[in-house]
Amino acid sequence: MLSTKPVPTTVTKANKEPTRTAFRTLFESGKANDFETMASTIADDCEWVMMPNMQKFKGKAACVELCKKGKLASDKTPDIMTDFATSEWGVFEYMNNGTITKELAHLGALDPSFKLGADESALVGKTYSVAVCFVYRLNSQGKIQQLHEYLDMEGLKKQLSSTPAATVPAARA
Repeated sequence: MLSTKPVPTTVTKANKEPTRTAFRTLFESGKANDFETMASTIADDCEWVMMPNMQKFKGKAACVELCKKGKLASDKTPDIMTDFATSEWGVFEYMNNGTITKELAHLGALDPSFKLGADESALVGKTYSVAVCFVYRLNSQGKIQQLHEYLDMEGLKKQLSSTPAATVPAARA
């Protein structure tokens, strides 16, 4: 089983000095509402693909908007498990521990693949824990050019469809 303990930034230069990955910069600046810094990590011709439904977001503006909606739609505490990159590709994996907000429940109306239940408004306030993994390619300027996002939607739906007596794992501090 994978460890869910937080990990440090893992890219290392030849001199063993740790550096921040492009995705870690995107992730942390977005979490801090610093969308300008977040946008600076994304190439103009970036293509972001949501797996497994293959929904594509093409171009920097579309990818930045996706990040903003995802950030603003949930109250989450990430447990980063993997953050590794070379000069050409990287992977970033975390457990997304959070609480369903009105905005997150509303995403199901906008994207049928994100539908969480029949009455999504009843889910507001419930906590969840879901695995998310990003595999990405970097261009020669070190910006994210192609990204595949894997989200365990079935695991999330299973947690949220539990009977009222069942408990959903609490978000970690």
